[in-house]
Amino acid sequence: MNDRSVYPLGKRRTLVILAGTLLGMLLASVNQTLAATALPTIVDELGGIEHYSWVFSAYVLGATVTIPLYGKLSDLYGRRPLFLGAIALFSAGSIVAGLAPSMDLLVAGRAIQGLGAGGLIPLGVAVIGDIMAPRERGKWQAVNGVVFAASAVGGPMLGGWIADNASWRLAFFVSLPLAALALVVVWFGFGRWGKREARRIDYLGAALLTLGTGAGLVAAAAGGVDYAWGSPVIVSLLAASALLLAAFVAWERRAPEPLLPLRLFRRRAIASAEVALFALGAATFGTVTFVPLFVQGVLRESATSAGAVLTPLMLSWIGTGIVAGQIVSRTGRSRPVLLAGPPIMAAGFALLALMGTDASTGEAIRNVVLVGAGVGLMMQTLVVVVQNAAPREMMGAATASAQFSRWIGAAIGVTLMGAIVTSRLGSAAAAQTRPAELADALHPAFVFVLGLVAVAFVATLLLPDTKLRKTFDEVALPARAR
Repeated sequence: MNDRSVYPLGKRRTLVILAGTLLGMLLASVNQTLAATALPTIVDELGGIEHYSWVFSAYVLGATVTIPLYGKLSDLYGRRPLFLGAIALFSAGSIVAGLAPSMDLLVAGRAIQGLGAGGLIPLGVAVIGDIMAPRERGKWQAVNGVVFAASAVGGPMLGGWIADNASWRLAFFVSLPLAALALVVVWFGFGRWGKREARRIDYLGAALLTLGTGAGLVAAAAGGVDYAWGSPVIVSLLAASALLLAAFVAWERRAPEPLLPLRLFRRRAIASAEVALFALGAATFGTVTFVPLFVQGVLRESATSAGAVLTPLMLSWIGTGIVAGQIVSRTGRSRPVLLAGPPIMAAGFALLALMGTDASTGEAIRNVVLVGAGVGLMMQTLVVVVQNAAPREMMGAATASAQFSRWIGAAIGVTLMGAIVTSRLGSAAAAQTRPAELADALHPAFVFVLGLVAVAFVATLLLPDTKLRKTFDEVALPARAR
């Protein structure tokens, strides 16, 4: 096999680019896990539990509305300038959030962070798709695993320790040195590769998608919390979202350079994988957001203990992700691995839904380990499925669409879980003084996630059983054809 057909830039150049890519991805992943365990302390000081989901929703909103734009622009102008811009935006948001004197400014800082995060992980995944053939990527999931293991182990524990022993503001500042290092490596290490053509940018499509998605996510985050679901504000936002997104689809069908090429979704592998990613994103980020609240609010443990519960979740996620990558790389088949994920996740969420005030931290750890194991089998494998099915010239757009589906799911999942929890609480004070009431409010939220797991399972069943390409030039065929 020609080495250049697997690593078009050569192995040495590939390793340099991979290092810069993983640094940027580490920046986003460390901050996510850091902030998750510090959030209960943050909202307790600045605003209370009614704002809990907003701190996360602002971040997800900022990331979600920019993901497709990052993907398309990087296809046109290269990955490096977009990656550098994403790092700079993320750093600016970290500074604003860390200095925030009020909940409003904290939410604004988280939104700016999200604008950067919308590029960091999706562009990183797209870069990996550029520099190595689909089947070879499974082997490199071990390297990705090391990076995410560092954030999984260090992030929750450090975030909890900061919340318990220092100012929570440090949770946003500690990522700045890593951001500076990532900027240097990306600036000097990426260089330029590939030929880029000067083409038009779909500004109208970008505006319609951003406004339509933004209106819908704001409605989901505010509904049942800041405004009643039937209030004129929420109804107007939902109606505007539906109209703008319908206009976006109509425009993309005839746009000369569509932001999100709809013909990608005519491929069953891409359409099914993205539905599964939507459900998986909702389930996963709901767990990361609300399990620390259960540990601190119901079990009355410290923020450090909440971090200790999230660490096994991340480690099981990464461990099974590495195993999945090796299996997929060796066999070329993804469907058997993907079908094993939902039943394992369902067991974990069912056990989470049954936990009450008499539960132990050990039981919580057992349950999230099951959730993480199921997620690890599916998350990155689904992205590889999308990349395998996409034309090479649309790699950025296809990867961005996969990440967009995951983040949309995360936004909707977290905000709906937040609405379920807050609607069942008598008041913020009740949640802080009566653990049983908070436990009762969290139970239906985890039951809701079981429905999302079922959606992911059905979508996975609809995936075609296709073997991954060993080289960029190879055509993907059904598994039985090889």
